[in-house]
Parts: sequence; structure tokens; C-alpha cells
Amino acid sequence: MVDIKKYICNEYNICIREAPPYSFDSTDNKCYDSIIVIEEKKFNKSIEIEVEQYGEIRTVLMVVPYYTPIDSFVAPHRDGLFMMLNDVLCVFSPDNASVTKQVRINPMGTMFEVHRLENDYILYGEMEIYRISQELIVKWFFSGKDIFVRYLGNEPAFLMKQDRICLYDFEDNYYEINFEGTLIS
Repeated sequence: MVDIKKYICNEYNICIREAPPYSFDSTDNKCYDSIIVIEEKKFNKSIEIEVEQYGEIRTVLMVVPYYTPIDSFVAPHRDGLFMMLNDVLCVFSPDNASVTKQVRINPMGTMFEVHRLENDYILYGEMEIYRISQELIVKWFFSGKDIFVRYLGNEPAFLMKQDRICLYDFEDNYYEINFEGTLIS
């Protein structure tokens, strides 16, 4: 079964799902209203974005980095949707079904999740935690001794609390950072 994520942005209903691989030379491709290529390398994946407004539907195919976390890469943005496409951050505008702003970050590992924090975004990655502004500017990043993945127990390696972020790394080291990126403990 295809996992569909649904978002409401102003008067738009937006559905996002992983799409089958897209080959520009194939005649078997599904027809899209537009195609946005974020990742030009062969090692990529495709996502399909349906933008519905007053019964009219536009479909967009986005070719993105392979390690884009399909379950947790989108958050609301004042101009549409913020997307964390592994190492590419962008704003998707439903008004014209296009990417209006795009920047690249340089993480050492794979990026896992995006979380909204006030008007900013906290990005949880394998090696780094980032805080990104609505203008897609890196405010700070934090890294530990090892990857932020637990090897023992069922507790999460990343947990956002009301006033801090709690982290465990693979060596079971524990970190607490505040929302300014400063190590508390």
C-alpha cells in the first residue's frame, strides 16, 4: 500500500506519496503537469505531489535525493511547504506548483526528520541536528561523538521537549541541547 501524506495549505489540499522511478527516456511514464528535478544523479527517488484547489488537480513529479525520508520530510511554511530532501532544503509553493527557494546543507550522514519550532525548523540527522530559519538559513548545528541512533533499548535517540532536545548516540552517550544549539548536559 502506498503511504500518502496529506497537508492543507491555505485553500490547497496537497497529497504527497512516493512514486515509481521515473525515466526521462521511457514512454511508460505517468503524465505530470510538471517535473521538478532536484537530484540529477542516477541514484535518486521520485515523489508525486497532487495539488488540489477548488476541484482542480495538478500533479507534480519531484526527482529527489535517494535518502529523502518519505515519512517525515515536510512541514508547513508561510509560503507553502518546507521540504527536507536529505541535503537539499526547499520551499514548495502550491500557488504555482514549483520550488520557490532552495539551498543545500552539508550533513555528514543521512537526514531523518523535520520538526517545526516556532517559525523555524529542527532537522534531526544521523550525525547532526540543525536549526533552520524560514529563509532557509542555518542558525546552528550540533553533532556528538557518534551517530544519533540507539543500538540498545526502545527509547528514541531524538526527543524534542518543550525547552530542549534530548539525544542519545550509538555509544549511549546522552546529550541535552537548548533551542539555541548550546549543550546543557
